[in-house]
Order: sequence, then structure tokens, then C-alpha cells
Amino acid sequence: MYSCTFYISFQENAVLHIVNGDCAIEALKDSGIEGDFLSWLDVLHDGPVPEGLSLEELSEVRAGFIADCDWAVLEKAKNAFQKRDIVFRKCHEYDEVVLWNSFELFDQLHIMQLLDGFAQARDNFQHLSVIFFDDYLGRGSIESLPQWLEKRESVSKKQLVLGQLGWKAFTAQTPELMFELAQQDTSVLPFLQSGLLRLFEEFPAEGCGLTRTEHCILDKVRGGVSQLVRLFSAVQAEEPVHFMGDWSFWKRVRGLVEAPQPLLEVEGDVPFYEPPKTPFTDQVFRKFEVGLTGLGIEVLDNVVDWHAHNPRTFWIGGIHLHPGNDWRWNAERGKFIINELSPL
Repeated sequence: MYSCTFYISFQENAVLHIVNGDCAIEALKDSGIEGDFLSWLDVLHDGPVPEGLSLEELSEVRAGFIADCDWAVLEKAKNAFQKRDIVFRKCHEYDEVVLWNSFELFDQLHIMQLLDGFAQARDNFQHLSVIFFDDYLGRGSIESLPQWLEKRESVSKKQLVLGQLGWKAFTAQTPELMFELAQQDTSVLPFLQSGLLRLFEEFPAEGCGLTRTEHCILDKVRGGVSQLVRLFSAVQAEEPVHFMGDWSFWKRVRGLVEAPQPLLEVEGDVPFYEPPKTPFTDQVFRKFEVGLTGLGIEVLDNVVDWHAHNPRTFWIGGIHLHPGNDWRWNAERGKFIINELSPL
């Protein structure tokens, strides 16, 4: 299930390539690129990422969240993070470390964490490079990957500083710093601004209380997607740049189905369950039919606020959202609102 992949080539003076997952590692290896490879696999857009923690302390928090989501057994999650962190702490043993940064939100959170870590150890590594890859790393043709490697550039001081500022903002307890950062020139990290703006849309919306993903789920169901198994691909089709994996997606569906006053109802031979964490031909799951509840229709039409019926608590970065810390995103105004009274 959840694991850290590290391929060792045992070359002298090897390059370490840090990428966003196992598929990316396989693509780089298949393209003939040499070196060692480390997967920085963590869904940082889900769950707590509190401020002020060391890499190892944060990994403990993240492992606990992964286990709570039933994405891995706790000890396996801890071991995966520990292996990853050990390799990161040994980056100074390489002649060069190359960060492969794709254009999706998933990767923008990674590069902020990585640059923050490297900035803190500025004198403790040889050479740090970055590749800004304007596609999904690990998908499609692999023939161009060596050419992309040749285009790598040395990480600049401006990029290190922006990475630190971004990580501080993402792990802060309120969204003010992230909002301020998104208004500035972040072009030295070319995909950061668009990633932050997409992240803002995962805050509950002013009025209905739905995130963009939740709103899209309900909208697709009302639009005719009645088979639950078709829902993930239908919602993904509305994203100009995909960033959310199926595990995160089904976690959100579960929240809509199993809330005290649900917005979705699922009918099938057994009660709703999330699909297996591996590619599946689960015929029971494929029979699930999904529809909106009466409350779901009212919330989707912005008649009522879902949080008024289902107070909930969850994290985005370092922000713990709950009834006493109810930050909302107003997409039309491009502003955060708290308690419907205090726009930033």
C-alpha cells in the first residue's frame, strides 16, 4: 500500500533524482537516466502539516494520518517515512541532487518542503538542480526525459528563499500568508501560484460549505453519473491539471455518504465501502448506485450551508478547520472569509 521507494545504483559520484512517486521512478529508469532515485510520496494536500516540526517529527504526524485513513498500517507508514528521511539526510553524499517538479499541486507542496529542507542545510550538500516539467511525470512518452534532464538548472538563492516562504505559509495556522504569497511574483517556481490557487478551492466555499472537489462530485451525480465506479473519472475530467489520487478522492466521497446528515446516498448489495487500494475488478463495488439526498440538492443549490447541518473538522496544511476556526474561500471575490465576517 503506502511505501517509500528508493532505487540504489551503487555508482560512484551518483546523482540522486527526487520525484513524486514510483511511476515517475520507473519512467526515468526506463528512459535510460542513471543515478539513484527517491520517491517523495506524500499527499500533503490531505491531513495535518503543522508548523514548527523537524522533518522526522512531521513524518510521525503524517504516518499517523496515513494510518488513520487506512491507507497503510501505522508501522509500515512510519518505516516508509523513516527510509525516505534517512536518504534525504544523506543528500550531501551525492555530487548532485535533481528535483523533478511536475506542474500539479501535488508536486508544488513537495518542492516547498524540499527547498525548505535544503535551505536549512545549505552548506551540507554538493549541487542542487531542478527541472520544471510541464506535464505529468511518469505518464506518456519517456523518450524526452533525457532531454529534460539536460535542461536542468541550478537551484538559485531566490528559489530556496521562496520555497522556505511557501513552506512557512503552507504550515501556518491561518491562510493569510499563503494568500499574500499567491499575490506576489512567484515565477522562479513557475507552477507555485497556480498550485496555491487550486489549493484555496479545497477550503469550504462561503455559502454552501463545499470544497471544489465536493461540489463537483455532487454536480456530476445530479448530472447523471449514477454508477459510483464512474465518479472518479468524471470528476477528474473537470480538472485542467489533475492532482488528486483515487485514495484521496474516495475519502471525500465517504465523507459525503457517511456524514450524520449525508449529501449522497449509495445503494448496493452491501453498505458503502471504499474500493480496494489496488486496481480492482470488484463486482460488488461496481454495482453501487449513487444519488443526491434532499439535503445534498439544497447544499448544491446554495440554499443551505452544509456545515450548519454537519459541523466537521479537517486540516489543510497547518490550518485546523473546525467550527471555531471556520475559514471559507470565496472564489468570485478571490478572498478568504472567516465566520462570514472578516475578509482578508
